[in-house]
Amino acid sequence: MAVKSNLKQIRTDRNIQQHELATALQTDVRTISRYETGARCPNIEMALRLSAYFKLAVNQLFELDDIRHNPK
Repeated sequence: MAVKSNLKQIRTDRNIQQHELATALQTDVRTISRYETGARCPNIEMALRLSAYFKLAVNQLFELDDIRHNPK
């Protein structure tokens, strides 16, 4: 399953620079960039840190892109 990131949109809507976010989360700008482009998915700890930073639920930051329903 693919994970769709809403991180860039949320970050830019709040006028937060990648370097500001990276500093606040004690990571580097490349990691934030990779999360935003979908090249990398955050581990659960980082997803929770992002959630706390933005005061949003994890599923508001990231969502499954190809959920398939299998009706029975």
